[in-house]
Amino acid sequence: MEKNNNFRNNETGRIAGGLILVAVGAFLLLRNMGLFLPDWLFSWPIILILVGVYSGFKHNFRNNSWLILIAVGAFFLVDRFIPSLSLEPLFWPLVIIGLGIAFILRPRRGRWEDFKKDTRNNQWKSVPGSSFQEPADDTSANIDSNDFLVARSVFSGIKRIIVTKNFQGGNVFCIFGGAEFDLTQADFTGLVVLKLEMIFGGSKFIIPSNWTVQNEIDGIFHGVEDKRKWSADAGSNPAKILILRGSAVFGGIEITSY
Repeated sequence: MEKNNNFRNNETGRIAGGLILVAVGAFLLLRNMGLFLPDWLFSWPIILILVGVYSGFKHNFRNNSWLILIAVGAFFLVDRFIPSLSLEPLFWPLVIIGLGIAFILRPRRGRWEDFKKDTRNNQWKSVPGSSFQEPADDTSANIDSNDFLVARSVFSGIKRIIVTKNFQGGNVFCIFGGAEFDLTQADFTGLVVLKLEMIFGGSKFIIPSNWTVQNEIDGIFHGVEDKRKWSADAGSNPAKILILRGSAVFGGIEITSY
């Protein structure tokens, strides 16, 4: 079922991307032929909006990355329609206010949840023959035994070591922040999806060299780099497929291994 959904989403994204390219080419052709077209059609906010539309169609509008791109593009586009408004100086104050509201409204785990998490970690470490390893030289990293990864980095940094043997994917959001996740002690079977949203931020994933990684990240001025050390003996394991989905705007994603 997941493969069928991926095929449909990729097909929809391909068609949407093709239509966008045709429209852009047609506008450029008309402009070069002397037809008057407004300057805002060729401005950078339009690029953000088009990337957001493409990302939404490709991922069936299931995440918020497309909405963020369209909202930012539309915000700056309004100034070109109504110059007297001068909204551009208000952008960063509004972003900071929005982040503050998000922090206030975001649910936090109670002490009982923290206690349960610490208990699971202690039980894991006490199991004879367990592959759990305490980080030797990185005391700033937090042990995370949850099956589903949820992380938000806003003007901050995050380091986590994932130790679950039933990894189910997760959601990672970084804005003006960074995140590092060590999944070398994690395991799963089949296909899992990591949904990533990077805005002026970046993330690093340390994973086993034999995991198969599929990159489905959209965005502008971004990069996704796989720096793993490939081994002919290890190869790629088709039974373990990690899919990266989402968007990145002035952001980067790095995949590496020990």
